[in-house]
Amino acid sequence: MKKNYDIVIIGGGPAGLAAAISAYDKGVKDILVLEREDKTGGILNQCIHNGFGLTRFKESLSGPEYAARFIGEVAKRDIQVLVKTTVLSVSKDKTVTAINEDEGVFMVQAKAIILAMGCR
Repeated sequence: MKKNYDIVIIGGGPAGLAAAISAYDKGVKDILVLEREDKTGGILNQCIHNGFGLTRFKESLSGPEYAARFIGEVAKRDIQVLVKTTVLSVSKDKTVTAINEDEGVFMVQAKAIILAMGCR
């Protein structure tokens, strides 16, 4: 696994995915998204009512549909996402220590870190 990234985003919900897409579209290609759940999309996966997406996508979408749009956009850009990954610490020098089943405990160095973990 690569150890240095321009941006590490902690949280794979709509905010984290939108941040990854925006950074990529502005020229930052070296991005890692870390998500502790087994899939990205965040709490929107549980929000089955309509009303999401009116501003961004100009149509009313359910939470899962809205999340799927972001997930698809991240996949189109080939942005690296690690799911089932828990962040253990973030240091002042922007070293992120995390753990998952595949890598065990690992560290990555970032030039910038975006915290997008929602309300938890």
